[in-house]
Amino acid sequence: MANPLPRSFALAETRRRYEATPRTLDDDLQRMARGDRGCLGDAIAGAGALGIFVFGVLGYLGFTGMAPTAVAAALLIAGFVLSSAAQVKSAPLRHRALTAGPLVLGRVLRTDRALYEPGETPYPALVLFAVDEPHRFDADYLRELAGKLESLQSGSAQPGHEAVQARLRDPERADIVELPATLSGPGHAFVGTISVDPRRLPARKIEADVVPVIVAPGLGFVEHV
Repeated sequence: MANPLPRSFALAETRRRYEATPRTLDDDLQRMARGDRGCLGDAIAGAGALGIFVFGVLGYLGFTGMAPTAVAAALLIAGFVLSSAAQVKSAPLRHRALTAGPLVLGRVLRTDRALYEPGETPYPALVLFAVDEPHRFDADYLRELAGKLESLQSGSAQPGHEAVQARLRDPERADIVELPATLSGPGHAFVGTISVDPRRLPARKIEADVVPVIVAPGLGFVEHV
């Protein structure tokens, strides 16, 4: 391999634990399988909690009555209900993806530089990965394809590459985008956003620009493991 993985990157151990499918979820994967609470519900609940505090203080001082505090309490309850509903809805999909989704190598395209130093704080990262058998652990293939994507992000897009370019240029998006064959060549590749937790990495940092991920693009799922 022209670009060998560092010794401290324990891909062999990760493959031993998670490559075979269907896999039994260990404690780490069980925690990941819990559904997403949803940003909207959490935001509404947070606004409600803040409102209860603010209007409670103002009411205590005699500036407001009980009505604003009651509205804030209603927001808190509504946000909690929305978050719980989102979690219940997403949990079966996450469990299915973690049970049957392939383990692959993710090439980091963009993230916070703090992840390249030992630490404990997770950060989002845009990653490139392939799901076909010949390329899902092929670091050289991913490195070469990452170079093409870097040129695409900073340059002009050929016909059929516009959707990928738009995804690369928008750091706020979190969706998974499939690369056309004119970009991916012989592989079946995607880009998507994950949260990289350095505590799951042997050196507590990203090495060689790669991290192991479990993916299920059809379910909109990609997670660092």
